[in-house]
Amino acid sequence: MNINNRKSSLGNLIKAEYQKVAFLKFSKVFLISIILASLTLGLIFSLTTSVTQGKAISEMSSIDVISSCMLGVDVTAIMLIIFAAISNAKEFSTKQIHVTLAVTPNRKKLFLSKLITYFLLAMIVSFIVTALTFLAGQLILLINGSSMASLADLFLRQFILGTLFMPVFYCLLTVAAVFVFRSSGGAITFSLAVMFIPALIKMFSQSIQKIILPLLPQESLHSLSGTVSEGSIEILGIGASIILLFMWIGITSLIGTFQFVRKDV
Repeated sequence: MNINNRKSSLGNLIKAEYQKVAFLKFSKVFLISIILASLTLGLIFSLTTSVTQGKAISEMSSIDVISSCMLGVDVTAIMLIIFAAISNAKEFSTKQIHVTLAVTPNRKKLFLSKLITYFLLAMIVSFIVTALTFLAGQLILLINGSSMASLADLFLRQFILGTLFMPVFYCLLTVAAVFVFRSSGGAITFSLAVMFIPALIKMFSQSIQKIILPLLPQESLHSLSGTVSEGSIEILGIGASIILLFMWIGITSLIGTFQFVRKDV
């Protein structure tokens, strides 16, 4: 294997993408800020239930308290969207992508290495935030003399896993979107629109909701986390939900790859 092939191996590309994140002060500060902001807002959500839900913590079930605290993971998803967009679009705006392509002419492999790198990064960040917000919720229950949530509860385990995967999905969607729009603004707008458009759709009639809502990723994420009630138009089942989420990432990635391979940067 020659030097160029070694440089272009997927493992080396992933390592190079990791180094771009790990050695930048901006990246370190932003990722730490994600964890701190998510935990802080999760605590605020859970400690203000008397205002937001009209119930004191002592009146709520342990699952509801944990759920309120883990709303901080939503903040993780939004901040990872911003981080992934800025970090990847910067290569296009600064023309650094030309240097990268000189070393790695295989654009498809380069795109794949970015997806894998940010998948691993998002998994780590999401796991840390999910674990911290869960433990914070347990601490709040303990302080208030309430029964702590048990991981033996199947619904709780499903809720935690579904919640953990949400930031990962939106991070990957944003990475792919960067290659579609070639800008951080376009990628952020796209991902946030996908995240929040269900709220707009719910303003329309039930007949329209039944057609559109099941096709949106938010509803699949709700199904995965078990937060959709039986008989709801949002419920898809775990298998269908996973397929739909992969389709969103896959289609966006195909468009992004096509533009990256076919068009000059």
